[in-house]
This record gives sequence, structure tokens and C-alpha cells, in this order.
Amino acid sequence: MTDRDRSLLDELAIRKLTDAYSHAVMRGDGSAAAACYSENGILSAYNAPDVVGRDRIGSILDSTLAPLKFMILTCTNGIVEVAGDTAVASWSVSEWLAVDDGDKLNCNFGVYEDTLVRLDEGWRFTRRRFQVFGRGQVPFSGKFSPRPNLEHDYTVPRFLDPA
Repeated sequence: MTDRDRSLLDELAIRKLTDAYSHAVMRGDGSAAAACYSENGILSAYNAPDVVGRDRIGSILDSTLAPLKFMILTCTNGIVEVAGDTAVASWSVSEWLAVDDGDKLNCNFGVYEDTLVRLDEGWRFTRRRFQVFGRGQVPFSGKFSPRPNLEHDYTVPRFLDPA
């Protein structure tokens, strides 16, 4: 395999990791989202104190996501730079969420800055830093439905197995 092939496969794996994280958030599965982090990974968001460690991140995400009717996290326009077994990435972020059956949707817009490491189980975030540059609410006249009951298993790490 050429260096270019390896670099492209690494970038694809990092994009897949980022997608798996967003998908876990959409499912309301904080533990699955936390599995995208290294054991001592750090989640840094909303100018709050850093959340350190995969278990703590999972616990915080589970308690944050549980009361929501839904949350859609979209990470796009990613820039990924791989350097051996480490990488950095940045993503444009849109979050849409509903706290209750009200007539408003909450929205957050910002950027993720990620540092990553290649481990035996594949690429994992060592730090995700979310900087918000816009928050608010928009009117919503539609109907909320329960979170989807998916037919397939998309949990991490099975979904990200490097083999």
C-alpha cells in the first residue's frame, strides 16, 4: 500500500468515526458516542469544564440526551490532517434539538476541533472541542415523533472495526 493510499484510508476512517459519533447522538446513545473517544479522551464544549474519560463522557452525554425529544448533530465540511498515528480535524456543526413538545426548535451552530490517535481498535478522539458561534430557537409548527427504532446495529466499536 502506498503512503497516499494509507493516508486516504486514515482520512476515511476518521470521517467514519465522526459520522458514528453524530449517529450515536441522534440515537440518544451517549455511551456509543463516548466509545469514539480514547480511554482518557476529553470533551470540551460550551465553555464548561472539560469532561475527561470515556466513562465520564458517556455518563454526561447520556444524561444530556435522555430528556430530549430528539437531537440531530451534523458535522460537515471536514478538514482532516493525518500525521502518522495522530491527526487533527475540524468540522462545521449544526445541532437541532427539541426539549419538549413545544412550538420551538433549539439550534446551535459552531465548529468542532478534534485531535485523534490511532489505537489498536482504530482511530479515536483524544479531544473534541466544540465552539459555539450561534444559539437560538426557531418556530416549529410540525409534530415530533419518537426516536427511530433502527433495524441494524450501528454501535461503536463494532461499526468502526478496522479489520
